[in-house]
Amino acid sequence: MKKELNILLSRPSSYYKNSIIKNSPKFNFNKPVVLFGAAKMGLIYIELCKKNKIKLIAFCDNDNRKNNTYLNNVLIVNPLTLRKYFNKDIQIIITSLYDEEIRKQLYKLGFRKVWNHTYFSTLYARNFSILSWTNYINDITNNKDNIIKCFNYLKDTISKKTFVEILKYRLTLNRKHINKVANISTNIYFDKNIINLTKDEVFLDGGAYNGDTINPFIKQTKGMFKKVFCFEPDFESYSILKRHTEKEIKDARIKVLPYGLGKKEETVFFTNEGNLQSKIIKSGKVEIKLYPVDKYIKKKFTLIKLDIEGYEKEALLGAKKTIKVHKPKLAICIYHYLKDLWEIPLLIKRLNPEYNIFIRHYNEFLFDTVCYAV
Repeated sequence: MKKELNILLSRPSSYYKNSIIKNSPKFNFNKPVVLFGAAKMGLIYIELCKKNKIKLIAFCDNDNRKNNTYLNNVLIVNPLTLRKYFNKDIQIIITSLYDEEIRKQLYKLGFRKVWNHTYFSTLYARNFSILSWTNYINDITNNKDNIIKCFNYLKDTISKKTFVEILKYRLTLNRKHINKVANISTNIYFDKNIINLTKDEVFLDGGAYNGDTINPFIKQTKGMFKKVFCFEPDFESYSILKRHTEKEIKDARIKVLPYGLGKKEETVFFTNEGNLQSKIIKSGKVEIKLYPVDKYIKKKFTLIKLDIEGYEKEALLGAKKTIKVHKPKLAICIYHYLKDLWEIPLLIKRLNPEYNIFIRHYNEFLFDTVCYAV
């Protein structure tokens, strides 16, 4: 695999960009578009179309309940209406995770000028920046040394294959590379082949959301653990999480804290979306408190999980004493930013060279790539 990786990294970014362009129809920024997928990503693309002066004329969606309704004053139609009223040459951008299925559906209907959103977040990454999807190919081809260094640190064959296949997908946008390594059936964050949970666990759940990580943790430990500390700064998610732990789980060992995690104690702006994508931003109306993990060093965490929408590196820097002294098991998301794939494993090794590094991927999309350190 190392030879394969070296070949991948030996090619210039232009090689991969030209290949993507060659295998796609030519997009005309001066012609109107239809967005297929009237949901979260569709809302993002309304703003991206405005930013790039692309005329948006309609949404299309397979959910018939949305037919003839509006999303931000843009009409939503179903696929049959799309075929009836729009020319087969209309430009369609798929703003849904299920791009492969939708592309096949559109081809059957006769549409050929179809692009996945990843096409834009790769070839025009600066103008179509979306967290987790933004894909600067140059960031891969210009970081050969660090990528190879990270690869050499990986402890097993599965980690190395996962690492290489994710890079291949980023360089080619061919979904088959993700499918080769997607480990959908296994519990994310608690892979039994890597993480050995004991009755003495003191678990820090960073980005606890609505409790979706606590339940599998309790199940896998069979309720035998010392403490759980849940950090969730989103107001709505925190309320659901607190209600879930206090009224449904009812376990005094679980403590819920309405804070984020970072490098230092500070107040920052936050989107507070009430979903998995709430994140820290440069400016806004909502403020939250951040604390470093090391503020709680006396808790002696044995396991730290971080899924905090691109702030993982900052939180790790705020945990450097804990990582050095207590050496907790780590399960850290490394998919929010492209460089996280190699920069987070390298950061962990700098903080404590004793760690063994593993990488696993748990989704058929770009989400849910986890770096384990034990």
